[in-house]
Amino acid sequence: MNLLFSAAAILFCTASGFYFSKKLKEREERLSSILLLVNEISVQIRYTNAKIGDMLKNASQNTAYCKLSFVTDCAGLNENEDFHKTWSEGVKKQPFLNRRDKELLLSLGEHLGETDSEGQLSFLEMTGSMLSEQREEARENYGKKSGMYRSVGLLCGLAAGIMVL
Repeated sequence: MNLLFSAAAILFCTASGFYFSKKLKEREERLSSILLLVNEISVQIRYTNAKIGDMLKNASQNTAYCKLSFVTDCAGLNENEDFHKTWSEGVKKQPFLNRRDKELLLSLGEHLGETDSEGQLSFLEMTGSMLSEQREEARENYGKKSGMYRSVGLLCGLAAGIMVL
């Protein structure tokens, strides 16, 4: 019976370490997708002058953005619904992003469609630059901390397993 509890402790702690490591990787991947989205919106504003709703509908069909729930939420809107409110609610629900990431996205949602093309392009360029910094930070965190999380999880599990025995 103690052997079963010991194995359970090892598995639980190891799984916890891998979960926290995966969270770091998910943040990096989501920031990469968001940066790709910002670049795509910039290109569409510059060359097609499409409406925000149309751009997001096109983006929602791209598998690169499948983990960005706020994109699919906004893509499903009709013309009478408030884009900014839906964007804001979707960003707040987006998992794995930290407070600063969400603040950048909320600011982006407030400014999309509010100014002329040049103003939007300037804002998108600035936001893209800040998101790029956030992505690099996420990449560094993953590189530095992911192995540590997995190792600490395994070691804590082994320690707990030994104590149970």
